Amino acid sequence: MTISKRQQLLIERLREKNMLTANSLAQFLGVSSKTVRNDICQINQEYKEKVIRSKAGKGYFVSDNFLITKKNTNKIKNESLVFEVLKCIVDNEENDFFELADRFYISESTLTRILNEINTVIADKNEYFCIIRKKNNLLIEAKEEEKRQIFNLFLSKEVETYRLDLKKYADYFDFCDLNDLSDLILDYHKKINYYTNDFATVSFILHIAILLDRTSNGSYIKHLKKDVSDDKSNELAKKLAFLLENEFSIQIPKEEIDYISQLYSKKITPIVINNHDNFESVVDDLLVYIKLSFGIDFSKDQKMRTYLLNHLTLLYQRANSKQFLSNPLTEELKNKFPFIYNVSVFASAWIQNRLKIVFPDAEIAYIALHFLSASETINHGKQRTILLVSPYGVGSQRLVSNQLKKILDYSIKIIFAPSVFDLQEVIESSKIDLILTAEHLEFSTSIPIYQYYLSLTNEDLTKIKYLLDSSSKNSSIAKRFFKKELFFPGENFSTSDEVIHFLCKKLISHDFCSENYTEKVLSREKLSGTSYGNYYAIPHAIQRCAKKNAIAVCSLKKPINWNGKRVKLVLLLALTEERDSSFELLFEQLVSILSDQNVVNQLSKEKNFFEFLSICESNSAVIV
Repeated sequence: MTISKRQQLLIERLREKNMLTANSLAQFLGVSSKTVRNDICQINQEYKEKVIRSKAGKGYFVSDNFLITKKNTNKIKNESLVFEVLKCIVDNEENDFFELADRFYISESTLTRILNEINTVIADKNEYFCIIRKKNNLLIEAKEEEKRQIFNLFLSKEVETYRLDLKKYADYFDFCDLNDLSDLILDYHKKINYYTNDFATVSFILHIAILLDRTSNGSYIKHLKKDVSDDKSNELAKKLAFLLENEFSIQIPKEEIDYISQLYSKKITPIVINNHDNFESVVDDLLVYIKLSFGIDFSKDQKMRTYLLNHLTLLYQRANSKQFLSNPLTEELKNKFPFIYNVSVFASAWIQNRLKIVFPDAEIAYIALHFLSASETINHGKQRTILLVSPYGVGSQRLVSNQLKKILDYSIKIIFAPSVFDLQEVIESSKIDLILTAEHLEFSTSIPIYQYYLSLTNEDLTKIKYLLDSSSKNSSIAKRFFKKELFFPGENFSTSDEVIHFLCKKLISHDFCSENYTEKVLSREKLSGTSYGNYYAIPHAIQRCAKKNAIAVCSLKKPINWNGKRVKLVLLLALTEERDSSFELLFEQLVSILSDQNVVNQLSKEKNFFEFLSICESNSAVIV
C-alpha cells in the first residue's frame, strides 16, 4: 500500500481539522481543488476502502477506523533506499557493512533487511550474483560487466510484475475523460495498424489529454520546428486531430497538430542548443551514460533514440518557457516502478546539467515512461524457452537449471520433457527455442539441439548462448518480414519487369509502400540487376523508403531471363527508413539459405506459405 507525501499530508491535515472543504485543502497544499479530489480518489483506491469520506455542504473527513501505518508512509523511501544501496555495492569494490549503514543513516538490522530484499530478487534469476558479506565487507563476486547486469534483473522484475491503468484517472483532466480518449486513440491506432507496447501507449494518451486541456484553455505552446518532410506522421496527426475535434467539440490549431505529428514522427530535424551541442549528441551521450552507470543498453530498442530525441526537444522548450506537463501517473510510477524511476532521476539530473534547465517530477515521470517502454521491448525480446531432456533425475535437472541462470542476456524458461517419447507432443504444445539434452536424440526437428555431458561447463554455456542468439535471429526476424498476404506461388510471368510491377502493386495495395515504389525498384534494376545466379532474385529500391518492412515472394512455374540469369524465385524487399540490425541479419540469413540450389528448388515449388517459412527456418537452424 503506497501513497504520496502530499496525500499523507492531506490525511494528516484532515486529522487535525476533522473536516475541510476541497478549496481549503487546496489552499493548504498549494494545488487546485481538482487535484485534491483526484488525490482523495487515489487514496481510497489504494486502500480499497473509504479512507476519506465526504459530507454534503460540510467537506471531507477521515474515516474513524482508518489508521495510517508507518509501513505505508515509509514505503517510497524504502524502495529508493534499496536502489541506492544496490548501486553503491555495484559501484564500489569495498563496502564496509557498518560504514554503509552510517552513510544511509539506517540501523544495522535495516541494512540487513535491505540486503535480504536485494538478494531475494537476484537469487530468483541467478543466485551466483547475490551480495555476500566477508569480514563485514559487502561484495558481489562477479566481473564488472556481470555486476552491471544485476540492474537488468530488477528492471525486468518490475516490468513483468506491474501494469499501468488509466481508468482510475478518468477525471484527472478538466476537458476530457481519459477513458473516452483512450478508447478513441486505441480504436484509431488499431484501424491504421499502428502498434506500440502498453507503456508507450499510456504516454501517448497522456500527451494528447494535456494537449486537449491546454487547447480548451487557449494556451498554445510554440513548438520547435519539425522536419516537414515527414509526410506519414503529418497524415496520421491530421486524421487523429479530425477525430478529436468531432468527439470533443474542439478546434485544434495547426501548432498542436504539428505537436501530434511529432509524437508520431520517427525523425526530427537536428536542432542546435548552443554553438557546440545538439539534441542528437545529448541523446547519444545519455544512453551511453546509462549503459555505463547501470549496464542497461536502452539503445537495443530501435525506437528509443527517436522517442527521446523528440521528447527532449520539446522538454527543452517547456523548461525555458516554464510551461511543464502535468502527469497523473507520477506517484504510481514511483511506487510501482521504483527501480526504473530512480534510473530516470539519475538520467534527469544528467539532462538538467547538460542542457542547463530544471524540470519537476511530472516531467521525470514522462522520461520514466519512455524507459519503461524500452524496457518492455527489450525484456520481451530476451525471453527464451529451453526444453530440457535429462534421464538423471530431479537433482540433475535443478543443477542444469541453476547453471543456465549464468546466461544473463536472456530470461530463460525451462520445460522438462517427461521422456524422449514425449518430445513431439511437448514441441507441438509449446514454442521451444532450444532442446538441451544429456543423451543423443534420433529426432528430426528445425529447433536447435545441444547435447551436454552430466552438467554444463563454461564452454557449454557459451555455445548455448550462441544457439539462443541464432534462434532469435533465424525465426523471429524471418516471421517479421515474410507476410502471408505477400506470398504468390506458381505465377506465370515472362519478364523481370512484369514480376516487379506485380509485386510492387501488391505491396502498395496492402499499404507497405507508396504509389511510386514500382518506379524506384525499376530504377535500381537499371543500375545493376538483382539476380544472383542461383535461380533467385532480390529486387529492391535504391533507398529505404517503405512505410513498413516486408518481403513480397513470387515463385514462377517456368524460369525467366533476369539480366542474363535464369530466375524462378523472386523476393522483393520493402524496407523502412528507420535502420536497425534486423534487415542485415535477415539478408545474411537469406543469402545463406539461397546459396543452396536444392533449397531454392524447394522454396520455388512450395505452395503453402507456412511450409515456405518452415523451410527457411529449418535451413538456417544451427545444430551442435
